[in-house]
Amino acid sequence: MDPATVNSEIVTPVIANPQAAVPMATAPNPALADLQDIIHPDPIGAWPWAIGYWLVLGLVIALITLLVIWLRKRARDFAPKKAAKQLLNQLDRQAPSYVSDVNSLLKRTAMSYLSREAIASLDGEAWATWLDSYLPAPKRQRIGHLLAKRHQPTPLTLAEANELHELAQAWLASKVKLSAPEQTLVQASGDAQAKSQAPIQPADTKQPEAQC
Repeated sequence: MDPATVNSEIVTPVIANPQAAVPMATAPNPALADLQDIIHPDPIGAWPWAIGYWLVLGLVIALITLLVIWLRKRARDFAPKKAAKQLLNQLDRQAPSYVSDVNSLLKRTAMSYLSREAIASLDGEAWATWLDSYLPAPKRQRIGHLLAKRHQPTPLTLAEANELHELAQAWLASKVKLSAPEQTLVQASGDAQAKSQAPIQPADTKQPEAQC
């Protein structure tokens, strides 16, 4: 048989029936018609917060509130000393009354924190000892000596006035909370005042009588 004839016999049926090579379209399944698309859940948002976030927020608010209260209280506590510093800088160091003015300023500042009864009676060594307790150790044992010169007619030298100014500034700059002086200091100061105010008794000039 001629090869060309064989090829034509094989190819011809395929070409003669072209629909034989196309697959038949399948009919839709009625059971699948009722199915819906997959619905994804909504993404998780930041609101409402979990209980842990609320607890942290409440703690932060409480800390900020306490900090504000503490700062305001601290400002009120140091307000008298701050005002006293300004008044101290306005005093004339060469004035004869400079020592008395500094002493009065320190007492008024102290009475802004403590009762008048606890401070007004302090004087002399007891007053100096109480002031020294709020000064740095290297600056102690000097302010009492300088304040005592307010009772002397001779004013301070400029060097002494500058030293007193520095000591008063250091006392006003102290961050230590002032406390009432000990009762022993108050009693000692009262005894010293009573002794200084006691009338001077005239000396007994009467000669002893001659013994018989």
